Order: sequence, then structure tokens, then C-alpha cells
Amino acid sequence: MKYILFLDYDGTLTPIVKKPGLAVLSKSRRNILKKISQNPHFLVAVVSGRMLSDLKRRVGIPGIYYAGNHGFEIQGPKIKTVHPKARQAIPLLREIKSKLQKKLKGMRGIIVEDKILTLSLHYRMVRSKDFGRIKRAFPEIIRPYLKTNKIKITYGKKVFEIRPNVEWNKGRAVLWLIKKLGKGIKILPIYIGDDRTDEDAFSALKNWGATIRVGKSKKTHAEHCLKNVKEVYLFIESLLTAELVLFSKG
Repeated sequence: MKYILFLDYDGTLTPIVKKPGLAVLSKSRRNILKKISQNPHFLVAVVSGRMLSDLKRRVGIPGIYYAGNHGFEIQGPKIKTVHPKARQAIPLLREIKSKLQKKLKGMRGIIVEDKILTLSLHYRMVRSKDFGRIKRAFPEIIRPYLKTNKIKITYGKKVFEIRPNVEWNKGRAVLWLIKKLGKGIKILPIYIGDDRTDEDAFSALKNWGATIRVGKSKKTHAEHCLKNVKEVYLFIESLLTAELVLFSKG
């Protein structure tokens, strides 16, 4: 039997920060991830809303699996795939990006992150008095695209995610990877994440393996809870040392 350890990045492997570019994986924590990835009983996959190239650069561990853009693009040993319908939506997303940048031009703290296959509108650093402008402008721009079912919107921590209207998410990506990697062997998945987008994976893996939320939430589908990023790494180390781990209910 092999364990597949699925890990979100922001809020799970690194703390949530004001700017996406500041979420840096420390050397000591990278070494912990390297150690478990080299254990023959474990496969490691990092599943994130970040663009694949950005995710791979930040984690920087060879021989593991990376699922970027909520699973629209996946790479790892003998695997390299991009969801074809997501690729087709690239011109549409560029159009929306241009409209957002024009409409929100000059607003302090706003970040329109172009991840090629998806867009993220970060507003963590926006002053509270300016948030009303976002609440008016964002629906105005995206409404026509939603009406024609060209996009879907998801909500994270101080971020609006704009995705192609494709039935795909972290949960479906995780199941796809398990099917690919589990041929001929028994697989036990462990998924750790902190955000609303991770709930799709928690639901997909219900009653199978372990689902763990970072930070408590009354509305989570995860079976267990870890308090913070520090506890995530303590848990990973405990897997390596076969120590008894006690979870608190989410």
C-alpha cells in the first residue's frame, strides 16, 4: 500500500501573506517535504490555485506531483496534462483581465493575478473604504460572462477566483491523480488544505483516507483539523516517525 499526501500551498505549506509573491517556503520546511517524498511508502502532490510554473518554482522538489490552477494543469513523473477546455478559455480570460485592470485602475492594494488558465482578484490589501468600489465593479464586469455560462466564480481568502466554466476542481483533480497513480496498488489518500477550494477535495475523499483542514471551520467537509501551518509540518514529521497523531474534530 502507498499513501498519497495531497497538500495545498498557501495557508497549508506557507502562512497566508498580504501579497501572493511573499509566500515563501523555508529551507527547513522544504527539507521535511523532501524527506517524505523520498520515503518509499509515500507519494506527494501539491495541489494549489497557483499557476503550475509558479508552484513548481516555489516548492522546488523534483519527483513529486504538482497540480496548478486548481488541477487544470498537472505534472509529475510520467504525467503532464492540461485540461483542454481550460486551454480554450485563455482568450476569454485575457479579455476579462483587461476589463478588470481598466475598471479598477488606480485602486491601491488590488492585484489582478493572471494565471493563464484562471484569474485571481486579490483584495487583501485594499482599504476597507475602497471595498465598495470592488463590490460594484466586479459583478458589473463578470455578469455577462456568467449569464452565458462562460465562467464560474469561486471565493477564497480575500480573493475572487475566475475560472472557465468546466466541471473540474481540486476534488476531481485529486481523484484523477489517484486513478493514474493507483494502478495495481492500494492507495490511501491524505489531503491537507485550508481554503474553500479545498472543500471539493474533502468532499471527494469523504470516508476514504484522511481529510484535514488547517484552521477550524464549522462548515468544513474535512474529518480532522490542524491549528496552523506549524502543526502541518509536525503532522508530516509524525508520519515519517510513525508517532501516534491525535486529531481534533474540525
